Amino acid sequence: MVASRSFLPLTLLPLLTAAYTFIDNPAVGGDDENGWTELPPVPGADLISDWPISGTDSTFVVYRSAGLDASAITRAVIVPGAKARDHWSYWITMKNILSYAAEADPSIDPNTISIMSPCFMAQVDQQAGAANSTNLYWSKTGWFSGTYNEGPNAKDQISSFDILDNLAAHYLDKSTYPNLEEIVFAGHSAAAQMFQRYAALRSPIDNDAQIHYIVANPGSFMWLASDRPAPNSSCDDVDRYKYGMNGGFPGYGTGTFNRLGRHGLVEQYLARNVHYAHGTADDGPGDTSCQAVTQGSTHLERGQNFVSLLQSLSTGMPSTQTIDWVEGVSHQNQEMYNSTQLRNRVCCITFFFLFLSLDLYQPTHLRL
Repeated sequence: MVASRSFLPLTLLPLLTAAYTFIDNPAVGGDDENGWTELPPVPGADLISDWPISGTDSTFVVYRSAGLDASAITRAVIVPGAKARDHWSYWITMKNILSYAAEADPSIDPNTISIMSPCFMAQVDQQAGAANSTNLYWSKTGWFSGTYNEGPNAKDQISSFDILDNLAAHYLDKSTYPNLEEIVFAGHSAAAQMFQRYAALRSPIDNDAQIHYIVANPGSFMWLASDRPAPNSSCDDVDRYKYGMNGGFPGYGTGTFNRLGRHGLVEQYLARNVHYAHGTADDGPGDTSCQAVTQGSTHLERGQNFVSLLQSLSTGMPSTQTIDWVEGVSHQNQEMYNSTQLRNRVCCITFFFLFLSLDLYQPTHLRL
């Protein structure tokens, strides 16, 4: 495993961003267990609490870069929070890193990059005051698996993955963003779990080549093969969603699975532009369920085992997918995003991957 220690200490960022204002994280009342009492205002971001969702009167909440000329935007970065649902913090992290990158490299124009943080909230957030009566919310952990909303009207059956479709469609609208080249779904930890599964289940569109998924330090994977690196015969549902592909999909993915079958779903996933990143010190257990432990005992070990699975394909590592090892970093979103590798992938390098046709992938030797 080759890695390089290539991240800038975040304490130095304010000293290196003379042209741009470094944003501190605000103090916010409440917590993820009992609910956040507010969604704080953030300098440089519009807090949009009435984002419309087709098919429902309910609304969604996003932070989005303020004051940009939509016609000048070439890249959109969609970055939710993690399990704690501190979505504003992740918008701030991404904005600070973009500011540093632009200061270090004058060829980077931050006015061409729109950062959006979708706010997936839970019922406790509405009860505590962060969400209003029309805002969609999910279970505390269901949102990063693609489950349907729990409120304000559960009959709406809005998957969190439907929200991602909505946000992608927003940026792919050429009448609003005529020069958009790429969308980057950037996820760490829980959001990395979300994007790894979303990359597999979302239906193909004409613009798939423009969409990239960063999967950094996920707690578990949707495993592509039926066997596991650390099998446990006493563990039930090892190969069912969200840990596997033998059924159990949320409503959002059921139609895709029924249409493609497992083999077709694997092929679809391998053709997507997915970029894995793992901190080499991320040796915490994370998800301690027996289903996750069959993939490896730590975040890092699961990542290493999943990469080994990809490399064992008859075609080798898919040309649409990449892996970065970030030396010395643990389960730390700021240090991961601020590594040279992820700074480049998020904001600074144009991706050159071509969207390959699905029939290039025939991983028939996997135990599907």
